[in-house]
Amino acid sequence: MGDMINLTIDGKAISAVDGESILNVARANNVFVPAVCYITRCSPTLACRLCLVEADGKQVYGCNTKVKDGMEISTVTENIAKERRAIMEVYDVNHPLQCGVCDQSGECELQNYSLYMKVDSQSYSIKDIHRPTQHWGVMNYDPGLCIVCERCVTICKDMVGSNALSTVKRPSDNIDKAYKDEMPKDAYAMWNKLNKSLIGYDHDACTNCGECISACPTGALVSHDFQYTSNAWELKKVPAVNPHSSDCAFMYYEIKHAGVENHKQMKIYRVTNEFHYSTVNGAARFGYDFENKCEGKDAVAFKKAVQAFKDADTIKFNSYITNEEALILQKIAHKTGAKLVNEDARKYQTFLKNYASTAGNSLYSTKPVVASASLPN
Repeated sequence: MGDMINLTIDGKAISAVDGESILNVARANNVFVPAVCYITRCSPTLACRLCLVEADGKQVYGCNTKVKDGMEISTVTENIAKERRAIMEVYDVNHPLQCGVCDQSGECELQNYSLYMKVDSQSYSIKDIHRPTQHWGVMNYDPGLCIVCERCVTICKDMVGSNALSTVKRPSDNIDKAYKDEMPKDAYAMWNKLNKSLIGYDHDACTNCGECISACPTGALVSHDFQYTSNAWELKKVPAVNPHSSDCAFMYYEIKHAGVENHKQMKIYRVTNEFHYSTVNGAARFGYDFENKCEGKDAVAFKKAVQAFKDADTIKFNSYITNEEALILQKIAHKTGAKLVNEDARKYQTFLKNYASTAGNSLYSTKPVVASASLPN
């Protein structure tokens, strides 16, 4: 942990860790600074530019500017208010007016920020280009609802460790050059990016974890199992921990009645998580019984599964299994003589050996490791 420093935000005296971002310090001290693109545990992207603040008289972005001792920060000035308002107007340009049927309605950040910035009129316009809905694995992507905040791209790269999503170019008309002189500069720059971009998908790199769905601030990314089944405000959040992973990550089962005829019977409609602080794997997000029924055991399928374990020479598994599942595999392997193979563990073991031979230290201790070969200069 770094040294503690003192600064002020909107006249409020605050202590913070030297080198932390202005945005994180503000959030930690209950000072509101709007930001659509930033995710707490991820790298800043400057995609939305809403986190503008004034620090020591200079306008900066709160997500990538570090606090300094004695810094004086203002979260709102007349110019910043104009920039934020213009940015929200740009986000609303050609955005479909389908809030009543949108799956994100009621928890949509575009709705929230448009109201917060008091966007009651539109100053900008451009002809829209058809952007058809796409089906990606466990989800649907609607480019018409996408504001290209890049949160999905960021969380996929920084938290999931994949590169399944990226920003790609799209066809569009050029923005009228007259807007460049009329608009605040950050709003104009953001509109140029928004007008030329959408999100691209790499099926082979996707792990089907659905973390991008959780991070999406609009209804652009939605699980196709949940889409058009319920409004967000109808659902009751039931706190839980991930039953499919040993990390016991915090999550919610979101439930409501199964229908008009079965209004007393509660049904799980989706699994969500606090994406700023905790990730949930695909097994937890999608691996529940969508019909919430138990029709009975499938004796034939169970017998085939048992026989498959008996016949197996090797059982491959990943690192997302629970401790209970690991114990079951261990007992099966002990009984059948099968080998247990975890590619993740093997790669990590190889990494540790290479790390130790290069650095001269084990990752688990500070004790020197005697390498068989001479270390590089």
